[in-house]
Amino acid sequence: MNTNTDTGFCSVPEILLMLRAPGAGWLATLLSALDEAGRDPDFNAYHRAILARCLDEQAVPAAVAESARQRTVQFEQALAAQASGHTRQHERAATA
Repeated sequence: MNTNTDTGFCSVPEILLMLRAPGAGWLATLLSALDEAGRDPDFNAYHRAILARCLDEQAVPAAVAESARQRTVQFEQALAAQASGHTRQHERAATA
């Protein structure tokens, strides 16, 4: 990544400085999630447009936020189950 790339309102070095601030936890979390989403082929242009609209409006409708929280819990449970399955496979392979 070119550290001199301008995001239109601040540079990458400025964002890096922001991330060092004690109150930057949410910024860091959202940027990490966005980076992960960008790597996922299921996160498509339509999803990015929805996200951009929410950012532009500076709000997420309450029903959407609640549904997203519920879906996040399901996603976390699926990841935990997947990780647990991988752990059991590694344990079986180690004892075989």
